Amino acid sequence: MPKLRPGQFARLARRIRLVLMDVDGVLTSGVLWHFVDTAGNLVELKGIHAQDSIALAWLAEAGIKTGIISGRISSGVAERAKALKMSYIYQHRLDKKTVFDEICRDAGAAPDEALFMGDDIQDLPVMRAAGLAVAVPNARPEVRAAAHRVTRARGGDGAVRETAELVLRAQGLWRGILERF
Repeated sequence: MPKLRPGQFARLARRIRLVLMDVDGVLTSGVLWHFVDTAGNLVELKGIHAQDSIALAWLAEAGIKTGIISGRISSGVAERAKALKMSYIYQHRLDKKTVFDEICRDAGAAPDEALFMGDDIQDLPVMRAAGLAVAVPNARPEVRAAAHRVTRARGGDGAVRETAELVLRAQGLWRGILERF
């Protein structure tokens, strides 16, 4: 998929009503920390960048629905997603295109009104269907090639914030956020 020039991206971003993403490698760095607690249970820890978090809250406040579609299960990620006012939280789902179609129907959004951020090959079907496909620089080569845009920031290190700001700016909402601070 050819990369879009900044003006083209902004034009398409004006239509976005839904921002969806993978978790590991996009919302997080992709590193999974495993520990065993005193009861012998495996505990998995992931980090979500604070700037990505606030950007997701701004999107939700602006009326843009957000969500995750992840192949893994993490109760910590689910709780964080709820705290960030995400509308859609799908975990343990590798049939991401099926989930994407379901979310679009529920949100009343056409696929071209959705943006999807991915990093691995299981994200490709959704990226091909979404109106805007965004990859992180740490994505697999096939995923970067399928993206309309590759972020400067790596997954888990501000890539979601970078993308959210582009959408908010394109929709004329960024100034209002800045004026609050």
